[in-house]
Amino acid sequence: MKRFLMKMRKGIWVVPALYSMSSLILAIMTVSLDTYWIHKIEPFIPVMMLTSIDLAQTVLSAIASSLLTMTTFTFSTVMVVLTTYSSQFSPRTLQNFVKDKTTMRGLGIFLGGFIYSIISLLFMRQSLEEHLVSSAFVGVLYAIVCLAFFAYFIHHIATSIQISRLIERLEQEALKVIDYYSSLQQNQEVKAFTMIPAHDGNGTNIPSHKSGFIQFIDLSGLVLFCSENDSVIEIQTKVGEFVKEGDILFTIYGNEISEEEYRSYIYIGRERMGEYDLAYSLQKIVEIALRAVSPGINDPNTARDSIKYLGLLLSETHDIKDGIVTLKDKDRYPRVSVTIFSFNHILYKTFYQLVHYGKEDISVILAIMDALIMVYREVDTDRKHIVYDFHKYVLHGMDKDQMQEWDLYYINEKIEMLRP
Repeated sequence: MKRFLMKMRKGIWVVPALYSMSSLILAIMTVSLDTYWIHKIEPFIPVMMLTSIDLAQTVLSAIASSLLTMTTFTFSTVMVVLTTYSSQFSPRTLQNFVKDKTTMRGLGIFLGGFIYSIISLLFMRQSLEEHLVSSAFVGVLYAIVCLAFFAYFIHHIATSIQISRLIERLEQEALKVIDYYSSLQQNQEVKAFTMIPAHDGNGTNIPSHKSGFIQFIDLSGLVLFCSENDSVIEIQTKVGEFVKEGDILFTIYGNEISEEEYRSYIYIGRERMGEYDLAYSLQKIVEIALRAVSPGINDPNTARDSIKYLGLLLSETHDIKDGIVTLKDKDRYPRVSVTIFSFNHILYKTFYQLVHYGKEDISVILAIMDALIMVYREVDTDRKHIVYDFHKYVLHGMDKDQMQEWDLYYINEKIEMLRP
């Protein structure tokens, strides 16, 4: 079910299809009302809700052509925004806009209005000429809703194109991943796992059946499955890693179960997904900062703002522990061991490109130092030493003898804030 839901969330056609089906059902209901029951309920319906067949055809034809034009404009606007996201921000941020609920609802409402109008026109028969119909009134109400949503859609596009709103959405995505792994570690044991209890014999290695990125591992499902089959699993990979066909995914200790049953709990795809991949969620913000410091764009202020949000997100990881997490079943027996988080790895992967491409811009270096200070204040003692050592990597290669006095003053000030 989780695999199916992930596929549904990735498809941009799902929401428009739901709205189109709803509009089709509405059209069938309205046509049925006008065909079979309108003469019975006509005395109870206000006169303003009923029109002649000729007027209804004229109104619905105008609505259909207008909504088709509106849908075309919406598609064109979406393509322009996608081009802007890809060229100015990062190609990895395209899916964030494509999966945006407002965008998909707008397409769905406009397509649904067109379908309603066309279906209503198709089933208007000459036999209805002696009766009044309600299809035109329902179509007018639908058109008013479409116009209101179209105005909101234009406002949404105008705000979505702003870099601050994009970074805010990326921040929220990363925070959800952090909350997910923090809650996963609650009441669980985190330690260096050297031997599987009661299953210290040779395990069975399960290879990958295809190449791609690890998009999701259903850990809770694996714990339940292992508990039911009296087995234990050591997961050799983690979310976000690339595996090729034949690479070892995990090792099983205990009863022999079909490999396909275990593989069904690990989802492998052609691209990474940010819902469960913290490194990938941070990478999107990093790429925005890298584009901002590039000579072609030259927008260091955007880079500095992005780096500050990176520091904020890394500081929120203080509840996620390093090491191998041992997930236990309801009887408190260890069933699944997996490496979820490595502070050293995530710290380096977040800043190493920014250090390389931004080392000539003192404002970028100062922003990275500010981010490190933000992280330093929230983490425990062991990680404080890691952050302090990492600042040496950030400043490595900078000739302080050639730096301006004011630049050197602020650099030293931030170094003092990082001293253990």
